[in-house]
Amino acid sequence: MTEAGQQPLPIPPPHPPEVDVSTRRRLSFLWLLPLVAALIAGWLGWRWLEERGPQIVITFQSGDGLEAGRTRIKHKNVELGVIESVRLSDDLSQVVATARMDRTATRHLKDGTRFWVVAPRLGLGGVSGLSTVVSGTYVEMEPGGGDDRREFDALDEPPVIRADVPGRSFNLKTEQLGSLAQGSPVYFRGVQVGEVMGYSLSPQDRMVSVSIFVRAPYEGLVHEGSRFWRSSGIQISAGADGFKFQTESLKTLALGGVVLETPPDPQAGGPAKDWASFTLYEDQATAAAARDRLRVRYRLEFAGSVQGLQAGAPVLMRGLTVGHVSAVRLEYDEARQELHIPVEIDIEPDLVARTYAVIDGKPMDEPAVRTLIAVQVEKGMRGRLASGNLLTGQKLVSFDYEPGHPPTAPGTERSELPTVASSDIDSITRSAGAVLDKVAALPLDGLVADLRGTLQSVTGVAGSPDLARSLAALAKALGSADVLMRDTGRQLPELVKSLRGVATAAQGTLNSANGLLGGGGGQADLSGVLRQLNDAARSFRVLADYLERHPEALLRGKTP
Repeated sequence: MTEAGQQPLPIPPPHPPEVDVSTRRRLSFLWLLPLVAALIAGWLGWRWLEERGPQIVITFQSGDGLEAGRTRIKHKNVELGVIESVRLSDDLSQVVATARMDRTATRHLKDGTRFWVVAPRLGLGGVSGLSTVVSGTYVEMEPGGGDDRREFDALDEPPVIRADVPGRSFNLKTEQLGSLAQGSPVYFRGVQVGEVMGYSLSPQDRMVSVSIFVRAPYEGLVHEGSRFWRSSGIQISAGADGFKFQTESLKTLALGGVVLETPPDPQAGGPAKDWASFTLYEDQATAAAARDRLRVRYRLEFAGSVQGLQAGAPVLMRGLTVGHVSAVRLEYDEARQELHIPVEIDIEPDLVARTYAVIDGKPMDEPAVRTLIAVQVEKGMRGRLASGNLLTGQKLVSFDYEPGHPPTAPGTERSELPTVASSDIDSITRSAGAVLDKVAALPLDGLVADLRGTLQSVTGVAGSPDLARSLAALAKALGSADVLMRDTGRQLPELVKSLRGVATAAQGTLNSANGLLGGGGGQADLSGVLRQLNDAARSFRVLADYLERHPEALLRGKTP
């Protein structure tokens, strides 16, 4: 109870209730954002490291076109890596490039993997790398096999054949490289079937080794009996069998080429193995002569000079080739104090077709060939020198049956064959010169008898069928040498002058002989013969005059 006039005391408020507050701190969602970002960054880094691939070292001979961070490594125009750094080697002789490859290229970095710089290249074989003019220089990678590898030596030049091209490689041996180069074509019957991959010189045998590649499906054309020879694009040869002109493609003219030839079965043998070695011959004739075929050698000796006869000249039997001349040399016989010029020839029976069946199914052997030749010699077969080409003066050996010659006893072991005098123009000229010499030197009585015998010999030679064949061969040679005769036309005046001089000398000699012998009444036949020789000299003069006015008659003949 309060006193009157006093304020009542305030009543204290009741005690507030206690609240249970937790002291643990809660994680805010804002802190999850950096954590998620860190996880994403780590995952991206791990993926980057996983896809980054290994680091390799490539050694180049030059740093042309290489730029750190910009030069790409590609395969089939797909990027597989990039050059990270470029530096010189310790001896400053090479350029060492460090490259980072993609993970996809890791399993292809093997011992057989090759690298080279792709840049614009201009060569005789063509133009390559033109795409790099816009995209820039890059390094091409060609996967290979073998063990894993991380250091490589780059190629100086792009390979001619890529590793993924099907085919087979072979090796050719030759003494001279000639015009062959990397990329030179390999032909089979005019179709390109491969290329030359490269070449090297062996210090041991000093032979040049040429590596060639024959593409599929043509690699089956190469057999054990195949032959290869060099083709320079244009081949011009003048031999006893006339002029030959051969040409290949324009690419062959620039780079040369190799020709492949495989004989028919069974001469071809089995298919050749990879990297099988063959001989590279100079030309087709040399390759054909090197074939393994039977050759029977004979020896001949000709009276007089054999000028114009060389090794390799054909041996003909009635105009068809049956062999070749193997050697022509000069021998001295000390016992007789004489000089001999033996001519060795090889008869090839494979060039002679037989119309009868072989009983045992085998080709002719050497005894059978010698028996065949001996029988033909007994029938009158003789050898003589003949003109193969009038323009070049080349000679050949020709066999034919000569009437009037005594038969020879057959002998299967005979290595020497009988010969007769040549019937070409040179022999006729020598016979005419001998006639004129004997006219001036011999006494009158001996002159008449010897002159008649000599003239009969000349008449027999002129009527010989070999002369007609020689003239036919002459016409053929002149027809094939039309272009060459245009150049020789400048020398025609000297030739005509020489013919005119010969005709004048012959005319004077015959006039002297006619005046000397014409007074005898018992020598009417001789006077007639001398008149014929006089007419012949006059014909030479007319021929010289006509050729001087119409030199084209040597090629086209006499026109109205």
